[in-house]
Amino acid sequence: MREALGLAPAKPAPEKSKQCPSYIWVELSVRKRNGGPAFRFEHKSRSLSTLEAQLEAEKIVRKKGWEVWAVLDVRQVSE
Repeated sequence: MREALGLAPAKPAPEKSKQCPSYIWVELSVRKRNGGPAFRFEHKSRSLSTLEAQLEAEKIVRKKGWEVWAVLDVRQVSE
């Protein structure tokens, strides 16, 4: 009852657990649609799925007018 009236000391708020931010790093080898040398494209995704992160990166590549030549690496990174 003292707490309801504001007479009791306030309880400390519970601390939030600090989670390490993690993301999925996707590296693709891409090139322009009309040919030319291939170059590396890197993308960080907040997705939990590696496949979804890869598809997200490929969608960005296609939107920029490039084509995916090869998937170099897909890995989860925790900081």
